[in-house]
Amino acid sequence: MKDRILSLCERFEPKFIKMRRALHAIPEASFKESKTQAKISSYLRSAGIDHRRTPGSTGVLGFIRGGGTGNVALRSDMDALNIMERTGLPFASHHPGFMHACGHDAHMAIILGAALVLKHVGKDLPGNVRLIFQPAEETSPGGALTMIRAGALRSPRVGAVLGLHVDPVIKVGKVAVNPGFISAAADEFRIAITGKGGHGSSPHKSVDAVMVAADFITSLQTVVSRRVSPMDSVVVSIGRISGGEKSNIIAERVDMEGTVRTKTAEMRRRVPAMITKVLRATCSAYGAKGEFKLVKGYPPAFCDPGLSALVTSACSDILGRSRTTTSPGLEMGGEDFAYYAERVPGVVIFVGVGNGAKGKTHLLHHSRFDIDEGALRVGVAALAYSAYRYLKEGRGKSDDTGR
Repeated sequence: MKDRILSLCERFEPKFIKMRRALHAIPEASFKESKTQAKISSYLRSAGIDHRRTPGSTGVLGFIRGGGTGNVALRSDMDALNIMERTGLPFASHHPGFMHACGHDAHMAIILGAALVLKHVGKDLPGNVRLIFQPAEETSPGGALTMIRAGALRSPRVGAVLGLHVDPVIKVGKVAVNPGFISAAADEFRIAITGKGGHGSSPHKSVDAVMVAADFITSLQTVVSRRVSPMDSVVVSIGRISGGEKSNIIAERVDMEGTVRTKTAEMRRRVPAMITKVLRATCSAYGAKGEFKLVKGYPPAFCDPGLSALVTSACSDILGRSRTTTSPGLEMGGEDFAYYAERVPGVVIFVGVGNGAKGKTHLLHHSRFDIDEGALRVGVAALAYSAYRYLKEGRGKSDDTGR
């Protein structure tokens, strides 16, 4: 089966590339992926794969029936970023101000490619494959919960879910599998500091909200540096600040927005409380008022160790041990794949797309981000064979209770 899948990947590689380029050209905002939805539906229809558009959503659910009773899901995200593309590619974005700068075009092409390969395996596929094309990964609360409510993990119940993410830090031709946490809980907060406005010539008669905010931001750095153990992964950042009316007016109000990234339930609970204490203490010292609002985001995504071992073995088998590794430096990004992995065992395969010789070195979310398209065939092989191995080993039976 390994050689058969590799042969199909080679045969269909031009299709993988064509699909990726077509999807790259039509980037769309979260929950507005109507053209993308139609394109995916068209590809699945032409391949003879059963599918349906999810009601009230721009998502798509597909289903490939094999010769067994096990069930595994393959998930791709669909949305783009609000970035003006500057790649100069002939198939660059047709939608000014939007770009597939996070590689979701490649994700969709790889899942579509794996679906095409597994469809051609036919009854030799020892189980069934659910295809999840999910909108809105980039914008909290994300589209994963919408797809789960639409039946992505049931009817029949899947035993595991496999996802992927392109990685420009990893060289093309390689993949990485990381057991354990691969992302952080990504919560946001909003802060309003209210003082007392006045004339810039008489600051002693006012409470300067800008000065209070500056002191608070400086003090906020002690949350991670002095109140959290160095062994815990925590990030606290202020990303937006605004306040004031004019150069000679003492600002009465300053608004801020920031993010908290944590990997444990304890830190996710404790850090916002620490921020609130710093805010109250700082405002109290100056006679100002501080308001704090936490906006919960995605939970941390956890890759099941047992499933990770199986996927690592499968990738090593079909690609070679030297081309199967672990990611060199996982960061504190958020990923709503976490919602699937909370319900059934899940794994994300990181697919290398970097190639310095071709200038494919820009990082994710950069306006010049692009991939070495040789990664598409590698990703399809890794994902399709991992799904096959999972089903071959008799996992994912429809009566599994999951997690």
